[in-house]
Amino acid sequence: MVNTEKKCDICGKVFENSTKLNQHKSESHKSETKVKKTASKSSRYKATGIAAAIAVIVVLGVYFSENQQPSATIIQGVQCDPTEGVIFHIHAHLDVIVDGKSITVPAGIGIKPNECLYWLHTHNTSGVIHIESPQQTTFTLGQFIQVWDNTPGISPKFEEMINGDKNFKVFVNGFEYKDGYDKIPLSAHDEIVIVSGSMPPYLPKSYEFNGL
Repeated sequence: MVNTEKKCDICGKVFENSTKLNQHKSESHKSETKVKKTASKSSRYKATGIAAAIAVIVVLGVYFSENQQPSATIIQGVQCDPTEGVIFHIHAHLDVIVDGKSITVPAGIGIKPNECLYWLHTHNTSGVIHIESPQQTTFTLGQFIQVWDNTPGISPKFEEMINGDKNFKVFVNGFEYKDGYDKIPLSAHDEIVIVSGSMPPYLPKSYEFNGL
């Protein structure tokens, strides 16, 4: 025989069937049932409100982390200082040639107006790289390109200029450098030529620095 007894979840009394149990609740526990339902609904509303508040906080946190994060002041060991360094002050020159055509190196690489200058920067479109640091050390072409690509407002970026070419060639004072452009040292009065695509009929081997 199947047991059809029903137990009241409020007072624990047992009844023969659901009909009698429901009658008992409506007569004896009407106020308790209403309070329980109200409390359950209130808890759901409260949980929903908390979840919504957490979602808003997460969204705001992501927004501010992406849009308000201060830009880097050190790029691959190259620092951005309020004034130009005077302890170590030399210059190199960079030419970029894409498919036989000379491309202008942007002015303002490594310069954040009214904020700071990276130790590697350009003041104009001459292609002269200013290496101005408070300490004497060896900087590389790779570091300069990283500063170039991470300076806000500079266009085009290096990879855009060479159309994403991964096999470009680099010449220093007329000689091809094959050990990786990122390792090429920036020495005083070096003439550095980056060639992407077809070789030009003439390759610059030196530059007139005019007293720099």
